[in-house]
Amino acid sequence: MHRISFLLIAAAFTFIIDADAQRRTTYENLLQRSDQPAAYIDHLFVPTSDSTATFSVFFRLDYDFIPFLKKRANMEAPSDESEFFAPVRMGLEIFEGTYRDTRRGRSDQVSIYRDSWQDTVWVSNFEKTKSRLDHAQGFLQTDLTNGDYNYELQLARGESVREQSSRRKNFTIPNYSEWNKAHFYFLSSLSNSDNQLSASILNYGDNVLYGQNYHLLILLPDSGEQNENELTVSIHKLIAGSDKETEAEPVFEQSIHSDDTFTGSEVQFLKQDDQIRMNMDTGSGVAKFASFMIPNQNFENASYKLTLNSSGADEPLAEKIINSQWIDMPISLYNLDVAINMMKFIVDDSELRRINSGSTAEKEQKFREFWKERDPSPNTEFNELMTEYYKRIDYTYSNFSSLQIPGYETDQGRAYILYGPPNNVERRFPTNSPTREIWEYQGKTLIFEATTGFGDFELISES
Repeated sequence: MHRISFLLIAAAFTFIIDADAQRRTTYENLLQRSDQPAAYIDHLFVPTSDSTATFSVFFRLDYDFIPFLKKRANMEAPSDESEFFAPVRMGLEIFEGTYRDTRRGRSDQVSIYRDSWQDTVWVSNFEKTKSRLDHAQGFLQTDLTNGDYNYELQLARGESVREQSSRRKNFTIPNYSEWNKAHFYFLSSLSNSDNQLSASILNYGDNVLYGQNYHLLILLPDSGEQNENELTVSIHKLIAGSDKETEAEPVFEQSIHSDDTFTGSEVQFLKQDDQIRMNMDTGSGVAKFASFMIPNQNFENASYKLTLNSSGADEPLAEKIINSQWIDMPISLYNLDVAINMMKFIVDDSELRRINSGSTAEKEQKFREFWKERDPSPNTEFNELMTEYYKRIDYTYSNFSSLQIPGYETDQGRAYILYGPPNNVERRFPTNSPTREIWEYQGKTLIFEATTGFGDFELISES
């Protein structure tokens, strides 16, 4: 069977570190880069004994990643409104040993588990097929004994018989009684009462959702030595230019005490209400856990390092780079220089030069301070005014661009950026005169006149 690699993409609001790359980047470059469809994979394991664990692989496919087909006349659909469908099949294969990217390494691998998941996704209109806010998701799981393994996912989309394969992913099922590490799970909700834990898997890979709190579930080591040491969870923002290291103060820090821990067993996963649920009996079993609610709505949209440290260990028990994922983030915010330059419609040249001077970290600080001063909800990290401003720029590019000029540089684009959508739009076709478009706002009227036959308009009157 023919297989090709498929790319698993997770876009994050982290300004590009390379200063030269910043200067070379344009809005159009960002648009192409952000227009890539997204899929996410992740895995977790929960020990069921010292030598065995339940191993699960999770995946999420955004609708714009999936090729939809038009419903055929004789097809049965779940509802009369369903017009497009997409068959999706995901296969999981697990191999013994650690995978090395060589031909010999691939041929010598012993496959110990194969299973597949499939579904048919239905939507009501073509626009929905391009959505990034909707998705198909699922999971596959099995029980494994301790040892080294690797797995591969094979995705078949639409009615194609060809499969696209992910890169091999290595993992280890430890002997839990001898394990001296830890493991993180990201959850969108969690409740733990009456000896029953119930949670929803966040399922965005190494990403958390910008502006939304989440729950962190930690699988802890169970060795006697670790039990006597103080464990601390910390989250540090990664500063631009620091090459994934930071000396900044943590945005979150929490000690784990014995009263905070609990044991778990009999873990079950199920699909329910478009969520992947995790249920686990607590109060018994070999696996030891702790959980916290992370106040992510107070954190900047950036990359972070999540760490679990033990007072008796030289190295962290676990660490993970996590990205803040803003799914419908305005295009300009993918790059600091582009975001600053787009402020030219609302600040004068001297202010723009001030913000755009200094190192990348200094520019980012001034950029954030500018919008923080104008934040209508300063008690939260999400800035509605900044978001609206940059979303208007995206709208102008999509609706007012011509072959010669991007939409945000047109008269109509500038008006839309400054004043927003008009209360009323009227198009007139005077005899022997160019087409006119009249935008009416509260207390303001703008009149635009066509300059070509390709939708270009210039402002001729403002009253």
